[in-house]
Amino acid sequence: MSMHELLEQLKIWRAAQAEREGVPLFRILSNQALFDIASVRPQTKKELLMIKGIKGKKCERYGTALLALMWENPERSLFSVTAPEPVGEETENKTLTVSAYLVLLNRHLVSCAARIRGEVSSADIRDNYLFFGVRDKNGEALINCFMWRRDYLVSGIELEEGMEIVVEGVPEIYARSGRLSFRARSIELVGEGALKQAYDKLKAKLEHEGLFAPERKRPIPEFPQHIGVITSRTGAVIHDFLNNIGRFGFHISLLDTRVEGARAVPELIHALRQFRTHDHKLDTLVLIRGGGSLESLVAFNSEALVREIVRFPVPVICGIGHDKDVPLVSLACDRAASTPTAVTKMLNESWERASARLTLAERDLINSYGGMLLHRRTVIDRTTRVLEGCFAAILNRFGDARRRMRESTVELAQHHRINGVRLTERTSELYARAGRSFAEVREIIMRHERALVAASPARQLRLGYSILIRDGVVIRSIRQIATGDRLDARVADGIIRTTVSGVE
Repeated sequence: MSMHELLEQLKIWRAAQAEREGVPLFRILSNQALFDIASVRPQTKKELLMIKGIKGKKCERYGTALLALMWENPERSLFSVTAPEPVGEETENKTLTVSAYLVLLNRHLVSCAARIRGEVSSADIRDNYLFFGVRDKNGEALINCFMWRRDYLVSGIELEEGMEIVVEGVPEIYARSGRLSFRARSIELVGEGALKQAYDKLKAKLEHEGLFAPERKRPIPEFPQHIGVITSRTGAVIHDFLNNIGRFGFHISLLDTRVEGARAVPELIHALRQFRTHDHKLDTLVLIRGGGSLESLVAFNSEALVREIVRFPVPVICGIGHDKDVPLVSLACDRAASTPTAVTKMLNESWERASARLTLAERDLINSYGGMLLHRRTVIDRTTRVLEGCFAAILNRFGDARRRMRESTVELAQHHRINGVRLTERTSELYARAGRSFAEVREIIMRHERALVAASPARQLRLGYSILIRDGVVIRSIRQIATGDRLDARVADGIIRTTVSGVE
């Protein structure tokens, strides 16, 4: 017996015990205690007492029944554990009461759990339970069945005489009447035609109630982070889902359930109710499983499961593979897909759009900054060319002056050689002319120096002037600005940011 099957058996036993005692389920055992029992599989009452939530009184009261459920082999003795009644060889020599003997029989019958196929011979529905008969097609054998009404409602089947079904459960003898009955846990229809007929009937009913209406469905929230997932932990579906979900900081909570057959319905409903507690604050819920036939998807055509999904407080995404008949759960959920990968695309969609927008914004920012740098570079290049032109003009004039001075020196030398005698006489005159030439050159250099200094922007700024700039453009006329414009005023030692209050 798998852990899932054992946990289901424990839940059925707890429900029956709660009905007998007329108390809520948690008064018998908590969900956590049942889960711990199914995980640990205690073999003795001593081991059972180590489970949190099981004290001495509860162990004494329910211990034998709980330990009987631990055995997987029907041929193995159910009473090697401590029990209040004598067992084995001692039983043969002791006279038992009727009730004690029936308890003994029922403990043995727990190991006879089975799936039985047959036709419904009768159905008697009461307040909290129902009785029905199942017989072979040839009518040679009949078994009476008992089922709690809540399990019947979860099965989502309306029993009719002649209907072929598969019923799953355990045999049990009712102490008050001594009648043997088959305590059913689930009911399934047999045959694709019957399933299709039940599917169409329930679909029409739920559609008439508006459960599939588009206006009822809620949008998937943008940028979901906390995601609840209901599926089988061991299937390939969850691996596909986790491999394709984006790396956007998702917080994923997984509840492991059956996803095959009618017995999956109670587990799926239980998982939905667990996610509704305050411990799980979800942005959206995902229900996924692989494809299959209408018979394998019977759990996802359950009316109880559909209504549980409709009542769920956050949007639900269903990723249930199907062939031609869409599962009713997929019609009722807020968004539906046929593969886990398609579900991950829905969850990734808003994050991927935001990522694309960020990439575009980054590119626009870089382009804008690059344009501003290009403009600044153009201004600097233009200023550099102006300065280079000024320096070239100065150097050209200085070169002319130097050439004239050289020519004058050559001429003076020629005159010295030719007119050596006259040189002495005209020394003062030559010195005077040379002085005038040097003064002229000096004046030229100084004039150009003054022009260069006067043309320097830094000098103008030091004199108290400023350069007004708006959006990187130098203001040369009042026609370029208006009241309210924000300007940058460059002065000698920095930039003053100001706003135009008026233009005259």
